[in-house]
Amino acid sequence: MNEENFGRGPRAGADSLFGQVTHRLAVAIVSGELPAGELVPNEDDLRAEISASRTAYREAIRFLAGKGLIDAKPRSGTRVAPRSAWHLLDPDVLRWSLSSAANEGFIRDLFELRSLVEPGCTRIAALRRTSAQLSRIEEALEGMCSSPPYTEEHMRFDLAFHNTIFDAAGNAAIAALKDVVATTLLWSLRIQTDRTMESFSIPLSDHRRLFEAIARRDGEMAEMVSRILVADALRDTLSAFFKGLGQPAPRLAATPGHAE
Repeated sequence: MNEENFGRGPRAGADSLFGQVTHRLAVAIVSGELPAGELVPNEDDLRAEISASRTAYREAIRFLAGKGLIDAKPRSGTRVAPRSAWHLLDPDVLRWSLSSAANEGFIRDLFELRSLVEPGCTRIAALRRTSAQLSRIEEALEGMCSSPPYTEEHMRFDLAFHNTIFDAAGNAAIAALKDVVATTLLWSLRIQTDRTMESFSIPLSDHRRLFEAIARRDGEMAEMVSRILVADALRDTLSAFFKGLGQPAPRLAATPGHAE
């Protein structure tokens, strides 16, 4: 996944008219360029930017309506839906929101969700994981340790580490949130490109502590370390986010239980 395409959904990521129209309209909506209740530009309006065909435009409108961004009614026209109607945890909507409309409140909301879900999921995974799943977690950890930080290779191993833990929990309802965590994780890693190898050694050590707790089937320790990882990820993400704005990051409380 490259920086340019991060905000594009899986279907909308293709270099197609449908993908271009979908991306342009979605970004305009989530960024507030098109506020709630505003009429959505038609294909003629978009032709100044994109050679939008009627077929591609209609397909994009259906796609966005299915994600709650657009409300199409016969008499009132096709309008931007209120934010309360958006499917905020849909991976496409989440990517568009993070790439085009991220702010401190939304970042904190996502990490609050992670702090509610991941530690408990990790505790369950420590008790239910299979030997094969533990091996995959270890392989992902070793891949993280051996690959340069913030490269595609490293992000792939980091994602595999967390995804396998979600799978090891053996809970279909929790697994449904895996894409939310993955999208947030990749975005937060991507904006932290100014971090150094020295600062990177702290989360790697905690990833290893988490693996060791899962290996011992120590659910309590796994939950605690997972909570540390999420809290540290929030701190680092806010630091990178505000650095990009040229502003000092807000101070956060120290994370209890962090390894020195």
